[in-house]
Amino acid sequence: MSETVLRVEKLENGYTVEVCDPALMSKNSKPNKPYVSPWKEYAFTTDKEVLAFITKVLPTLNPENDDMGKAFAEACSTAEE
Repeated sequence: MSETVLRVEKLENGYTVEVCDPALMSKNSKPNKPYVSPWKEYAFTTDKEVLAFITKVLPTLNPENDDMGKAFAEACSTAEE
């Protein structure tokens, strides 16, 4: 299961930061709704802007819901019993 909640990419003229949007993750867990990627991308020109954004948003981020990973972990723990 991935715990990635944030990605930073260095570009020639700045940076992009991708974050996993908790509201979209919640919508994806509802049945009969089409899947929408929870990753949102933001662009910045300076490292100071990137750090300010990360400092603000990081406490609000949660890993993407990984049902297959949870099912695998549960199956492994059951097999050990």
